[in-house]
Amino acid sequence: MKAFSLKNGLALVLMLSCLPAFADDTAGSYYDQGISLMKQKNFKDAIQAFDMSVGMAATDARAFMKRGQCFFELGHYQLAVSDFTQAMNYSPSDAAPYLSRGIANSKLGKHLDAIKDFEKAINLDPNLSGAYQGMGDALAQQGDKTQALQNYNLALKQDSHNATALVARADLYKVLGRNADALKDYSMAIELAPTSNIAYIHRGTAYSGMSRPEDAVKDYDKALSLDPDNSELKEKRGKEFFKLKNAKKALSDFGDAIKQDPTDSDLYYHRAKAHMQLGEDGAAMEDLEDAIRIDPNEANFYLARAFLWHKKGKSILAREDIKRAQFFKPDLPKDIRFSDDPKNPDVWDEETFLSDINKGQEKDTSEVLQNQGSLGNTN
Repeated sequence: MKAFSLKNGLALVLMLSCLPAFADDTAGSYYDQGISLMKQKNFKDAIQAFDMSVGMAATDARAFMKRGQCFFELGHYQLAVSDFTQAMNYSPSDAAPYLSRGIANSKLGKHLDAIKDFEKAINLDPNLSGAYQGMGDALAQQGDKTQALQNYNLALKQDSHNATALVARADLYKVLGRNADALKDYSMAIELAPTSNIAYIHRGTAYSGMSRPEDAVKDYDKALSLDPDNSELKEKRGKEFFKLKNAKKALSDFGDAIKQDPTDSDLYYHRAKAHMQLGEDGAAMEDLEDAIRIDPNEANFYLARAFLWHKKGKSILAREDIKRAQFFKPDLPKDIRFSDDPKNPDVWDEETFLSDINKGQEKDTSEVLQNQGSLGNTN
């Protein structure tokens, strides 16, 4: 099985075997130091080592490639593009600089430039799986799904063990509505990269979109076992627990995520809805106040707070929050009202899964929005 790196973006594949060796031993020692620091993921200090290396051997493509990779890992994509371009100048027959620059250009949203780089890489090395994958990603971003799929197929033809290409093709299958094909590719990617969480995350997201929250939770569980401090994953799993009406576990996940990122307004909003699911309206109101404090321009936050104001009998405050929601989201209905069911005073809203705290056999129908199906997206 071939080795590969699975990342949120494209794997930055550096194929440097045909590049020349250092002529200067001192430059070479700094280069070796930079490589050692990269293995430790100390990219900042590695850049300084490669600075010394290129300063002493200014025409050596390897140091530019490696320094460019460090910049890429740090998210400094423009500097990465500059270094990959330098590597091209000093090693024009090598495909790796074009592939790497194409990946960096994709990160910058320069998809047409990226396509040109991938085309050049393929011309230099027709068997380069990563270049076809990069081409597929860029074409998908341009909206050309047919050509994107063809390039993913070519990437996998060149390397059937390219797990990132499998995930990318699965994502496209999902967009095309080919869910069975998507799940097959995700599962194959997991077999190829069982210690990477990327395929689990993407398959979990696919299950979520297919209204299969139990399966989504299982994949997020596995992904979190590989990356336990990932706050985005905690948020994703919390939303699935919420759909399953397991508010206690949803609260735990949202709470952990908030500890890692206390500035994310959506986290407070979703935790508020979990509190509402448990009938904990006071805690829900506190979270909604925090959500609005962080982002005062989100309609869903005001709708949710209006829902609580109405339940407390504060009709004027509820009406003013509805007006704010309509201001920030003009396509909301002009007439939004809450209605009570005297037979069941608890709160129920289908989309937000607010629970019947009386444990009744029938769905609670109180305080539903008239002409408005929910208090906002649960996703």
